[in-house]
Amino acid sequence: MFNNKTILITGGTGSFGKKYTEILLKKYNPKKIIIYSRDELKQYEMAQKFNQKCMRYFIGDVRDKDRLKKAMNGVDYVIHAAAIK
Repeated sequence: MFNNKTILITGGTGSFGKKYTEILLKKYNPKKIIIYSRDELKQYEMAQKFNQKCMRYFIGDVRDKDRLKKAMNGVDYVIHAAAIK
C-alpha cells in the first residue's frame, strides 16, 4: 500500500509520528516520508534516528494553510498526527 508512495506525516515528531515512521520504514519501501512539524530541534533529533534516503523534514504549522499546501505537493497519503487539529 505504501510502497513507492510519498507520505506526509503532520506532527511527525510527536510520539505517534515517530512510531508510525518506524513502522513505515520496517514494513514498506516508501518513495518519500515527509515529517512536518513546528519543532526544529525535534526534527534534528529524529533525523539522527531516521536518516534513510527517503526521509525529508519540513518545518511548518498545520494552521499555516499555504505552508501545508506546499508540503502536500506530490503527496500520495497524509497521516494527520498533529496535536492541533
